[in-house]
Amino acid sequence: MILAGHIDTVPIADNVPSRLDADGVLWGCGTCDMKSGVAVQLRIAATVPAPNRDLTFVFYDNEEVAADLNGLKHVAEAHPEWLEGDFAVLLEPSDGQVEGGCQGTLRVLLRTSGERAHSARGWMGANAIHAAAPILARLAAYEPRRPVIDGLEYREGLNAVGITGEWPATSSPTSASSPSTSATPRTAARRRPWPMCARCSRTAG
Repeated sequence: MILAGHIDTVPIADNVPSRLDADGVLWGCGTCDMKSGVAVQLRIAATVPAPNRDLTFVFYDNEEVAADLNGLKHVAEAHPEWLEGDFAVLLEPSDGQVEGGCQGTLRVLLRTSGERAHSARGWMGANAIHAAAPILARLAAYEPRRPVIDGLEYREGLNAVGITGEWPATSSPTSASSPSTSATPRTAARRRPWPMCARCSRTAG
Protein backbone atom coordinates (compact mmCIF):
# COMPACT_ATOMS: atom_id res chain seq x y z
CA MET A 1 0.00 0.00 0.00
CA ILE A 2 1.32 3.43 -0.95
CA LEU A 3 0.58 6.64 0.96
CA ALA A 4 1.72 9.74 -0.90
CA GLY A 5 1.68 13.50 -0.52
CA HIS A 6 3.61 16.58 -1.60
CA ILE A 7 5.57 18.64 0.90
CA ASP A 8 5.75 21.96 -0.96
CA THR A 9 3.26 24.84 -0.99
CA VAL A 10 2.64 27.80 -3.24
CA PRO A 11 4.78 30.82 -2.24
CA ILE A 12 3.65 32.42 1.02
CA ALA A 13 1.87 35.76 0.55
CA ASP A 14 1.31 38.54 3.07
CA ASN A 15 -2.45 38.06 2.73
CA VAL A 16 -2.25 34.47 4.00
CA PRO A 17 -1.26 34.74 7.71
CA SER A 18 -0.85 31.67 9.89
CA ARG A 19 -2.76 31.22 13.13
CA LEU A 20 -4.22 28.58 15.40
CA ASP A 21 -7.76 29.31 16.61
CA ALA A 22 -8.89 28.48 20.12
CA ASP A 23 -11.08 25.69 18.72
CA GLY A 24 -8.05 24.00 17.17
CA VAL A 25 -8.47 25.18 13.57
CA LEU A 26 -5.13 25.88 11.91
CA TRP A 27 -4.98 28.57 9.22
CA GLY A 28 -2.02 29.02 6.89
CA CYS A 29 -0.38 28.19 3.60
CA GLY A 30 -0.50 24.45 3.02
CA THR A 31 -2.97 23.57 5.78
CA CYS A 32 -5.52 22.42 3.20
CA ASP A 33 -3.18 21.56 0.35
CA MET A 34 -1.94 19.30 1.72
CA LYS A 35 0.19 19.34 4.84
CA SER A 36 -2.66 17.80 6.81
CA GLY A 37 -2.24 14.68 4.69
CA VAL A 38 1.53 14.75 5.21
CA ALA A 39 0.92 14.98 8.96
CA VAL A 40 -1.28 11.87 8.76
CA GLN A 41 1.50 10.01 6.94
CA LEU A 42 4.06 11.00 9.58
CA ARG A 43 1.69 10.02 12.37
CA ILE A 44 1.14 6.58 10.85
CA ALA A 45 4.87 6.10 10.33
CA ALA A 46 5.58 7.02 13.96
CA THR A 47 2.80 5.06 15.65
CA VAL A 48 2.46 1.94 13.48
CA PRO A 49 5.95 0.42 13.61
CA ALA A 50 4.80 -3.05 12.54
CA PRO A 51 1.92 -2.72 10.05
CA ASN A 52 0.19 -5.88 8.86
CA ARG A 53 0.64 -4.72 5.26
CA ASP A 54 3.65 -3.49 3.32
CA LEU A 55 3.58 0.31 3.48
CA THR A 56 5.42 2.76 1.25
CA PHE A 57 5.46 6.43 2.24
CA VAL A 58 6.10 8.88 -0.59
CA PHE A 59 6.89 12.53 0.19
CA TYR A 60 7.69 14.57 -2.90
CA ASP A 61 8.42 18.18 -3.81
CA ASN A 62 7.57 20.60 -6.61
CA GLU A 63 3.95 19.53 -7.03
CA GLU A 64 2.94 23.18 -7.36
CA VAL A 65 5.22 23.98 -10.31
CA ALA A 66 6.13 22.67 -13.75
CA ALA A 67 5.85 18.93 -14.29
CA ASP A 68 9.51 18.55 -15.26
CA LEU A 69 10.51 19.52 -11.70
CA ASN A 70 7.95 17.31 -9.97
CA GLY A 71 9.61 15.01 -7.46
CA LEU A 72 7.11 12.22 -8.03
CA LYS A 73 8.05 12.24 -11.72
CA HIS A 74 11.72 11.84 -10.81
CA VAL A 75 10.93 8.94 -8.49
CA ALA A 76 8.87 7.25 -11.21
CA GLU A 77 11.74 7.60 -13.69
CA ALA A 78 14.58 6.57 -11.37
CA HIS A 79 12.88 3.97 -9.17
CA PRO A 80 9.54 2.87 -10.65
CA GLU A 81 9.60 -0.18 -8.37
CA TRP A 82 9.13 2.14 -5.38
CA LEU A 83 5.67 3.00 -6.70
CA GLU A 84 4.50 -0.56 -7.19
CA GLY A 85 1.54 -1.45 -4.99
CA ASP A 86 -1.91 -3.00 -4.92
CA PHE A 87 -3.48 0.18 -3.54
CA ALA A 88 -2.45 3.81 -3.30
CA VAL A 89 -3.85 6.82 -1.46
CA LEU A 90 -2.89 10.38 -2.30
CA LEU A 91 -3.79 12.20 0.89
CA GLU A 92 -5.34 15.29 -0.68
CA PRO A 93 -8.20 16.76 1.40
CA SER A 94 -11.05 15.52 -0.81
CA ASP A 95 -13.28 14.43 2.11
CA GLY A 96 -13.53 11.02 0.46
CA GLN A 97 -15.30 12.44 -2.59
CA VAL A 98 -14.40 12.33 -6.27
CA GLU A 99 -12.98 15.67 -7.43
CA GLY A 100 -14.40 16.50 -10.85
CA GLY A 101 -12.84 19.91 -11.41
CA CYS A 102 -9.49 19.01 -12.97
CA GLN A 103 -8.60 20.91 -16.14
CA GLY A 104 -5.98 20.50 -18.80
CA THR A 105 -3.39 23.24 -19.26
CA LEU A 106 -1.61 24.88 -22.16
CA ARG A 107 1.44 27.08 -21.58
CA VAL A 108 2.45 29.68 -24.14
CA LEU A 109 5.52 31.96 -24.14
CA LEU A 110 5.05 35.24 -26.02
CA ARG A 111 7.98 37.51 -26.88
CA THR A 112 7.95 41.16 -27.88
CA SER A 113 10.87 43.12 -29.28
CA GLY A 114 12.05 46.69 -28.90
CA GLU A 115 15.01 49.00 -29.48
CA ARG A 116 17.61 49.72 -26.83
CA ALA A 117 17.77 53.20 -25.30
CA HIS A 118 18.85 54.62 -21.95
CA SER A 119 15.91 54.75 -19.55
CA ALA A 120 16.47 58.51 -19.15
CA ARG A 121 15.94 58.91 -22.90
CA GLY A 122 13.30 56.31 -23.53
CA TRP A 123 11.90 58.21 -26.51
CA MET A 124 15.01 57.30 -28.46
CA GLY A 125 14.15 53.59 -28.39
CA ALA A 126 11.21 51.24 -28.12
CA ASN A 127 10.33 49.49 -24.87
CA ALA A 128 9.63 45.79 -25.37
CA ILE A 129 7.68 45.55 -22.10
CA HIS A 130 5.40 48.40 -23.15
CA ALA A 131 4.85 46.56 -26.42
CA ALA A 132 3.30 43.75 -24.39
CA ALA A 133 0.50 46.03 -23.12
CA PRO A 134 -1.98 45.11 -25.91
CA ILE A 135 -1.39 41.43 -25.15
CA LEU A 136 -2.13 41.93 -21.46
CA ALA A 137 -5.22 43.94 -22.38
CA ARG A 138 -6.52 41.04 -24.48
CA LEU A 139 -5.92 38.61 -21.64
CA ALA A 140 -7.66 40.90 -19.14
CA ALA A 141 -10.66 41.27 -21.46
CA TYR A 142 -11.01 37.53 -22.04
CA GLU A 143 -14.43 36.18 -21.09
CA PRO A 144 -14.03 32.56 -19.98
CA ARG A 145 -16.50 29.97 -21.16
CA ARG A 146 -18.37 27.99 -18.51
CA PRO A 147 -19.12 24.65 -20.18
CA VAL A 148 -21.24 22.03 -18.43
CA ILE A 149 -19.91 18.49 -18.78
CA ASP A 150 -21.79 15.58 -17.21
CA GLY A 151 -23.67 17.98 -14.98
CA LEU A 152 -20.54 19.77 -13.72
CA GLU A 153 -19.89 23.41 -14.58
CA TYR A 154 -16.30 24.26 -15.45
CA ARG A 155 -14.70 27.64 -15.99
CA GLU A 156 -11.88 28.23 -18.43
CA GLY A 157 -8.98 30.45 -17.52
CA LEU A 158 -6.42 32.41 -19.52
CA ASN A 159 -3.79 34.19 -17.44
CA ALA A 160 -0.44 35.92 -17.74
CA VAL A 161 1.78 34.46 -15.03
CA GLY A 162 4.86 36.64 -15.42
CA ILE A 163 6.75 39.13 -17.55
CA THR A 164 10.48 39.80 -17.84
CA GLY A 165 12.56 42.35 -19.69
CA GLU A 166 15.92 41.12 -20.92
CA TRP A 167 18.02 44.19 -20.22
CA PRO A 168 19.47 46.15 -17.23
CA ALA A 169 17.16 48.55 -15.40
CA THR A 170 19.02 51.55 -16.81
CA SER A 171 17.97 50.77 -20.38
CA SER A 172 14.78 50.09 -22.28
CA PRO A 173 14.47 46.32 -22.74
CA THR A 174 15.01 45.13 -26.28
CA SER A 175 13.17 41.89 -25.59
CA ALA A 176 10.39 40.90 -23.23
CA SER A 177 8.71 37.58 -22.61
CA SER A 178 5.45 36.75 -20.89
CA PRO A 179 4.41 33.18 -20.07
CA SER A 180 0.67 32.59 -20.13
CA THR A 181 -1.40 29.62 -19.09
CA SER A 182 -4.73 28.42 -20.39
CA ALA A 183 -6.88 26.05 -18.36
CA THR A 184 -9.52 24.20 -20.34
CA PRO A 185 -11.77 21.26 -19.45
CA ARG A 186 -10.20 18.29 -21.19
CA THR A 187 -13.35 17.05 -22.90
CA ALA A 188 -14.80 20.46 -23.77
CA ALA A 189 -12.69 21.38 -26.79
CA ARG A 190 -9.18 20.12 -27.38
CA ARG A 191 -8.12 23.01 -29.59
CA ARG A 192 -10.16 25.72 -27.90
CA PRO A 193 -7.28 27.79 -26.40
CA TRP A 194 -5.33 28.10 -29.64
CA PRO A 195 -7.42 30.80 -31.40
CA MET A 196 -7.05 33.18 -28.45
CA CYS A 197 -3.33 32.42 -28.14
CA ALA A 198 -2.90 33.01 -31.86
CA ARG A 199 -4.62 36.40 -31.59
CA CYS A 200 -2.29 37.37 -28.73
CA SER A 201 0.67 36.23 -30.81
CA ARG A 202 -0.41 38.39 -33.76
CA THR A 203 -0.80 41.32 -31.35
CA ALA A 204 2.78 40.74 -30.19
CA GLY A 205 3.92 40.96 -33.79
